[in-house]
Amino acid sequence: MGLAVGGVIANIIATLFFLSNQASEGDDSIVGIAAVILGTLIAVSVLGLIIAGAGKKKLGGTLVIIGSIAFVPLGLIGVFGGRKIIQSNAGAHDLDMRRHMAPAASASQADSSRGG
Repeated sequence: MGLAVGGVIANIIATLFFLSNQASEGDDSIVGIAAVILGTLIAVSVLGLIIAGAGKKKLGGTLVIIGSIAFVPLGLIGVFGGRKIIQSNAGAHDLDMRRHMAPAASASQADSSRGG
C-alpha cells in the first residue's frame, strides 16, 4: 500500500505545483476549473486509500487507479500502487480458501486410501 500512498502524495504535489504556476500567471478561470477537477480526482484517490485500509482492497485499489489516471506520467506511481493493492487482496483470498480446503482434502484422501 506504500506505493499507492506515494503515488497519491506525488499527485498532490504535482497539483499544487500546477495550480501555483497557473495562479502566478493570473488566469483565475483556468485555476478554478483545474482546482475543482484535480481536487476531485485527489479526493477519489484518498478515499480509495481509506477504503483499502479498511479492508475492501479491490474497491480501494480501483478508486486509487481512477483518481491517479489523469496525472499520467506521474500518476503511474498511483496506478501501479492501486494494482498492487488489488493483487494483494486476490492472493490473500486464495490463500485463505486453500487453508480452509486443506483439512477437508486430506480427510477425503485418508478416507479413499482406507477404502481401497
